[in-house]
Amino acid sequence: MGRTVPSFRIAEMQEVEEWRAFRKALPKRERGVFDEMLDTARLYISASSFAVRTSRLEGMGMALLFHHYKQLQQLSERIEREER
Repeated sequence: MGRTVPSFRIAEMQEVEEWRAFRKALPKRERGVFDEMLDTARLYISASSFAVRTSRLEGMGMALLFHHYKQLQQLSERIEREER
């Protein structure tokens, strides 16, 4: 018997494909930023696959939230160090 649920890597690629129309509607100068955002979600693809959520976008969204949270913390720590 074959797998009935695709791997998260495949599911993530399908999700990106489904957002193609959204990407095309963005101004050309912002499309690269959108692509970078999706690439960032791929950094945490292993963690997203272990989360086993019903929505592919949930895993990608959490990956992006986590990444941005880490960046905010690092910037906050840097600002505090510079203020001292």
